[in-house]
Amino acid sequence: MSCTIFYEGTLKKENNPNDVLNIISNHLRGINGELSQTGNPIIINFLNGQSEPLVFHFKKNKIDDFCKWSGENTEEFYKIFDMFVELKSLFKSLKIEDDEGRWHKYTAQKRPSKLKLRPLSSDEMKILERIRINENNPPNKIEKLITDKSGLQPFNKAILRIIVQDFIKIMSIESIDDFKPQVVFDFANELNFFADDYKNEIEFFDFGFCYTLVEIWISCAFTYKNKGIVKELAKNIRGLTTKKSAALYGILSIFLNCHSNGSINPKEAEMRKFAAKYYITLPFGEVMVVDKPERELEFFFSMMDFLGFSYTGVCAPGMCAEG
Repeated sequence: MSCTIFYEGTLKKENNPNDVLNIISNHLRGINGELSQTGNPIIINFLNGQSEPLVFHFKKNKIDDFCKWSGENTEEFYKIFDMFVELKSLFKSLKIEDDEGRWHKYTAQKRPSKLKLRPLSSDEMKILERIRINENNPPNKIEKLITDKSGLQPFNKAILRIIVQDFIKIMSIESIDDFKPQVVFDFANELNFFADDYKNEIEFFDFGFCYTLVEIWISCAFTYKNKGIVKELAKNIRGLTTKKSAALYGILSIFLNCHSNGSINPKEAEMRKFAAKYYITLPFGEVMVVDKPERELEFFFSMMDFLGFSYTGVCAPGMCAEG
C-alpha cells in the first residue's frame, strides 16, 4: 500500500525539537525506520530507502511537511500514526491528514463513541410516511432522470428518493425539460457550499452532480443549530464548514454507496464508526445500510443531530415551503 501523510503544527513554548526527537526515537523500531539526521531537520528513513523519508523541519518551532509511505506491512504503517498521536501532546496544534482518510478513521476507533441511536420524532415520522408512499409508487420520469443522472446506487433507495423529491421542489422542476444543468450549476455556485474544482467548469457537471445533489439538499432543507436555514448562513460560523463536509460525504458514504475512500474529517469518521457498529462494512468502506426504512432514518437523524443539522423541509430559490 502507499499513503501520503500531511502534517503541520506549532510546538508549545515549553517544548523544543529535542522533545520531538525523543518520542520519535522511542517509536523507531516499531515503524522499521532509522534516523539519518537528528538535528533540524529530523529525518527518518523507511524500508531501506524504498519509501520517502519522514521529515520534521522546524522553522520558528513550526512544521509543515508530508511523507509518502510505501510498504506492505499495514500494521507498521499504523504505528506511524501511533507516533503522531503521542507527538500531538507537544504541539499547540498538530493537524494531520492523509490522501486515503486513514488517519481520521484510525483515531476515531480509539475514542468513545459520541453518537447514540435515538427513535424518530413525530416530525421525522412524516418522512417515514413519505417513504412508505414511495414504496407503493415507483419513481416518475423526472425522478428517474435525476436519479440516473446522479449515478448513485445505494443498497437502500429510501434516503435517495427523499433527496431527489426535495431537489425537484427546490429547483422547481415540473417537467423533464425543466432539468437544466446550467441552472443547477449556477445555483450550486451561488450556495458556495465548497470551492471544489469540479464546479469551475460546466463540462464537469455530470461528474460532480452526485455531490451537487446532496449539497443543495443540505443547504436548502436543513437548519444548523438555532441559526437558520443552511443556505442563508455566513461561511465563517464556527464549525459549519467541517460539519457540512461531514454531512455531505457522510450521507454519500453511509447511505448512498459513494465516496468510499476513507473519511475526510473527524466528524465523518465518527459517523462511519457509528454505522459500522451495526452494519457490514465492505472493503472500500461502504456501509451497507439495508435495514427497514425506519431504522435507516433513525441512523440518519441521529447522525445529523451529532452534526447540528435538523431537517425542516425544502427552501426553493426565493421562497421557503414546508416539505
